[in-house]
Amino acid sequence: MLAAAGYQYVNLRFQRNSQYDQEWARHFKRLAQRQAFPIDRESYFYRPLDLLGICIGAQSCPALTDNDRQWLKAILENGAARLPDHSRAHYLGAVAANHIGVTWTMHSTPRLQDLSLASLSLLYWIISQKALATSIGLTLNEQELAAAELRMAFLNQNHCDDLADAGLILYATESIVERTIQASIEETWKAPRNTQAATALVRALCDRFAIFANALAERHDNRAAVSVTDEYDVQDLLGALLKLHFTDVRPEEWTPSYAGNASRMDFLLKPEHVVVEVKMTRKGLGQKELVTQLAEDILRYQSHQDCKTLICFVYDPAGKCSNPTALENDLTKNHGGLQVIVIVQPKSR
Repeated sequence: MLAAAGYQYVNLRFQRNSQYDQEWARHFKRLAQRQAFPIDRESYFYRPLDLLGICIGAQSCPALTDNDRQWLKAILENGAARLPDHSRAHYLGAVAANHIGVTWTMHSTPRLQDLSLASLSLLYWIISQKALATSIGLTLNEQELAAAELRMAFLNQNHCDDLADAGLILYATESIVERTIQASIEETWKAPRNTQAATALVRALCDRFAIFANALAERHDNRAAVSVTDEYDVQDLLGALLKLHFTDVRPEEWTPSYAGNASRMDFLLKPEHVVVEVKMTRKGLGQKELVTQLAEDILRYQSHQDCKTLICFVYDPAGKCSNPTALENDLTKNHGGLQVIVIVQPKSR
């Protein structure tokens, strides 16, 4: 009852009467006469929710003096070693001690795979309070903790018959799911900043590039044709098309060195983390040579911080690629975290 009344001090909707503080202080002083560490462990110290409520009340009750609180501080200072490390009681005890100015320092990092769903949720609640986590020396990777929480909550059978644990589980899972949704929205909301949408758009431009180039070769009223004779022509035309659809197209950005040589990329769509490389077949650059060049490009871009997707467009008007579909299928895949898409157009076979 004393602990329950102590929790009311942090309930903003609770209205205390004039006698509340005096009554709480009187029963608190009676509690000081009881043994905190009995052999049978039947005391408030070994009931973590009771201990936390008492510490909150001791911190907040204006009818208590520092001398009144001193005995409870002594109990908390002597009690840390009496509770198993990385247990629910130890974590809540550390939170309770922090309320009255006593620090329980964590001397090791918990193994997330060994913890229950309730314990994971409790740790997530503590970690979300940065000052508290820092004061008790609790250092955890928040993303790893969130992933462990969701795996345990949704991929395992769990049983919970404790209302406090249920509240922590609800808090942690709702918070993690909400943050995940919000992060996903912030990353992908503004199309075509969405990498997937950008990739689809660039693929469509490349697939129809041959139609575009052929149309430029047949000008109205016998005007001079716009011919595509080499790789630079392809770069110029594709670059112009990209600028119609993307606001930040960066040509000729330096790529990290590979085998001691640095080179320039053709186009970087930085907000979308997409790089577009342009090749045009010619004498001496057929399918075999293209495979070698593209393999080197893939290795180089794997270490580029702004490249998550590499689109390699091969313009092959003369049909130098003996099997363009095989070239696409062999290289279009995930290469060490880099998504590679190879597009050959037009396909003569």
